[in-house]
Amino acid sequence: MEEKKYYKNLIDHIIRVEKKYRDPDFSACKLAEKLGIRSYTLSRIIKSEFGTTYTDIVHTLRVQDAMRHLKDRRLSPYTVDDIGVMVGFCNRQSFFSAFKKATGMTPEKYRLT
Repeated sequence: MEEKKYYKNLIDHIIRVEKKYRDPDFSACKLAEKLGIRSYTLSRIIKSEFGTTYTDIVHTLRVQDAMRHLKDRRLSPYTVDDIGVMVGFCNRQSFFSAFKKATGMTPEKYRLT
């Protein structure tokens, strides 16, 4: 059990503190490799310790980051698509889909509220 807590803290640190969620090329496979464990082991740890999936964790952090960026007046010259890229989304469709799933509105609408 201690091992799972150790990995939970390490996973959280790598994804959240090191901001690896912003890197669109940093996958669950790369995280597993960095931790020195197999991908299926990582998936089991994330499911049991976080109650979700790697993708959901990353999308949640990206959407939270995007929400801050969209309300930051200093970033108003940037387009919504630019902000999606800044927070780690590879394309507009995945950004809009994750954002709408989390907030119930599009990033453009959120920026205007």
